[in-house]
Amino acid sequence: MNLTEATPKLLFSNVPPDCHDDYLRAWVEARGYRVSSLRLIRDQVTGTSPSFAHVQLMNSGKIDEAERSLNGQDLRGQRVQVARIVAHTAGTRGLTPLP
Repeated sequence: MNLTEATPKLLFSNVPPDCHDDYLRAWVEARGYRVSSLRLIRDQVTGTSPSFAHVQLMNSGKIDEAERSLNGQDLRGQRVQVARIVAHTAGTRGLTPLP
């Protein structure tokens, strides 16, 4: 991949605070989407998850399908929200939500 290209990812919000990386990875993969990378966003002081995660799929061509399929699903008693984002690389910063 060219370093100036943006990598599409999924932003999960409303992830339960007791959810661990391995559990979320298994949850996504059990629904038919292989994960290439996953990162729960944690509070650096307490180590707990403040309910956000970034997930990159092995097959980026399925990202729109995964967004539609996973959005609103129940994860440990909480309804997760899933949105496609683009993580910028090589000199750009931040994440851009896609329409």
